[in-house]
Amino acid sequence: MTAEERYYFFFENNKELFNQVPLQYIASMLGMRPETFSRIRKKQLF
Repeated sequence: MTAEERYYFFFENNKELFNQVPLQYIASMLGMRPETFSRIRKKQLF
C-alpha cells in the first residue's frame, strides 16, 4: 500500500482517533513522516 492508501484506510476505519490521538503518533503508526501525513491530510480537506 502507498502512504496515501494507508492514510485513507486508517481514516475510514478509525475516524474517532483523529480527534483523540496526536497526529504525529498516527503518522508514525502508519509508517510515514509527519510532513507526508500532513500533505495527504491537506489534500483530503479540499
